Amino acid sequence: MQFGFSKKIIYPVLTFLLTVLATVLVVYFSYQSQLKYTKSLFNNLAQQQTDNLAQVLDSDLHFIGAGANFFHATKPENWGQFEVFADELVSSSDTLVGLQWMQRVEENKLEAHIATVRETFPNFQLYTVPKDGPKTMGYIMANHEPIYVASDIYPRSEANLGLLGFYSSRVRFQLILDGIRATGEPNVSDKVRLLQDGLDQSLEKTGMLVYHPVFDGDSRQLLIGVVVGVIRTTRYFEDLMARTASEQDLLIKVTDMGFDAEDDPILYQSKEWEATQGLEVSKQIELPNREWIVDFKLAGRVSNNDRLVLRSIIVGGFVIACLLGYIVFLQVREKEYLSVMLDERTKELQFMVNHDALTGLLNRRAFNEQLHDLVFQEKVFSLAAFDVDKFKNINDSFGHIVGDEMLIHVAELVTENLAPDDIFVRMGGDEFCIISSITDRDELYRYLNNIARIVALSSHDNGEQKIRCSLSIGAVVRTIESEEDILQLADTQLYKSKKAGRNCVTVAE
Repeated sequence: MQFGFSKKIIYPVLTFLLTVLATVLVVYFSYQSQLKYTKSLFNNLAQQQTDNLAQVLDSDLHFIGAGANFFHATKPENWGQFEVFADELVSSSDTLVGLQWMQRVEENKLEAHIATVRETFPNFQLYTVPKDGPKTMGYIMANHEPIYVASDIYPRSEANLGLLGFYSSRVRFQLILDGIRATGEPNVSDKVRLLQDGLDQSLEKTGMLVYHPVFDGDSRQLLIGVVVGVIRTTRYFEDLMARTASEQDLLIKVTDMGFDAEDDPILYQSKEWEATQGLEVSKQIELPNREWIVDFKLAGRVSNNDRLVLRSIIVGGFVIACLLGYIVFLQVREKEYLSVMLDERTKELQFMVNHDALTGLLNRRAFNEQLHDLVFQEKVFSLAAFDVDKFKNINDSFGHIVGDEMLIHVAELVTENLAPDDIFVRMGGDEFCIISSITDRDELYRYLNNIARIVALSSHDNGEQKIRCSLSIGAVVRTIESEEDILQLADTQLYKSKKAGRNCVTVAE
């Protein structure tokens, strides 16, 4: 009788426990399924909002390009009509707050230019703001090079008129000019403090500048000026927050991954971002010379309706629980197969993330990581930057396919002659870098000069003729410099090699 009583207890308990166990499994996997669905919706919404932001950015770049085209297509005697043309452009955008015309002026023509501008703007005065220095009046360029002077502006508000006569004397601006001359593309700055807001260093950085080149005719030989688009970036993100709030309660963080943004890369961040835990997804926006990472965060992992469904499953019967458990078992098996496929694909994508598709070399992203690690570890190393001399002529004369073959040819030659453990990177276009363990200046010069000589003496046979090219190389030995400084020093030496006539090596003292 006691045994019978035990069976009455044990079997119901076992049945109950098995049912509870099956129900718990069903609830668990159902929760995972709901979470996956939520992630999918979240990802789609994030992509939609990122695409919207990219469209607004692209629209502003087109407006600024139209402003540059005004000076490109209009005779200088008609440039005074810029205000009328700019009014329509700026009024068409909620984020583009101003356009500046920075005209190229030689030192010996400054007086005539000032007199001409003062016919329209009587208070026009030439000034600059040196790096870490106060506002300085007059022309201060040490090498007597031409300057790019803010000679017209829209809108002509009191704050904006105070910017007339400004020219940049900083090396950074010269690098921007070199970049837009080389590519013919606009240059987008990192987050900046707009001069319209004042010169106080404590003011918040709420804008960015877009430098659009204006060349003389169809040639890139002479850059006659730059149209600067002034964009209030906070409006981008306020509009983005307004759109996402209407769809779903999301938090947003926008990070600038471009050059010169390392000191303050966060363009925007929701107030509750750090304090909120939840699902996250990252998207990216490609600009002409930089990349933005847009991170979205969703606080709630599942909705209230999803929780009700989970409770309903818990209340379900034994048969439903078993069936659901079986279905989930099939789903898990399928997920395992997909996981294996995903791992294989992830390895392929990981290689693509860090390597250049054309040459197979490490790309700029991998370079940034390597450089950061070396600087962080306070290593002494050398950085060499080089590009292919007159590479555009190769593309123009033989076509981009031959140009790509030439880049592969150069990459293979340099790889064959690299010192052990040196890191060889394609930065983009025809630009390359070498991170070398050779830190003796003379030895570094011989090493790089040998590479330049081998490339210059080689030729690429494209089937019809042999094509030759040469390299301009600039290098510096890093001791205590930051990432930004070592890059700038290498670029400066590269520029010296270009100035010296190309096909040479310059190593910083």
